[in-house]
Amino acid sequence: MNGLITAIQTKLREISGIREPDVFLSPDPDVIPQSSGFPCIGIKDGKVLRSDLSGGVTELTMNADVIIYEKVAREEASIRKVLSLTGQVHDALDEYLLDGYVKDVVPGNEDPIRLMYREKALVLRKIIPYQYFRED
Repeated sequence: MNGLITAIQTKLREISGIREPDVFLSPDPDVIPQSSGFPCIGIKDGKVLRSDLSGGVTELTMNADVIIYEKVAREEASIRKVLSLTGQVHDALDEYLLDGYVKDVVPGNEDPIRLMYREKALVLRKIIPYQYFRED
């Protein structure tokens, strides 16, 4: 899992308009580091499923969530920014096999944009699940 989330983080740091420290590993989708600016992107590790295949091969199904955060300034503009970043995340990850680390990637069903409260500010949050498949 460490290799997976590190590769995702490296790839997402290439997105234009996001500072490198604003793409971070998150312990929980409701937690944004104090030092983060907006917009920012969190990466949350998920469940890992192991399946034994023939020939002593183990298939790993690794889940990871990408969480987009944007401070609410003007509601409509902030919503559009989150949706734009969602498209950029998909452009970066949808067919990216993490330099051969995985054999397949499948984006999951996205959650709708949600509103959360952080330090006297309203923040929009959108979670995009991804499922990665690897054989060991």
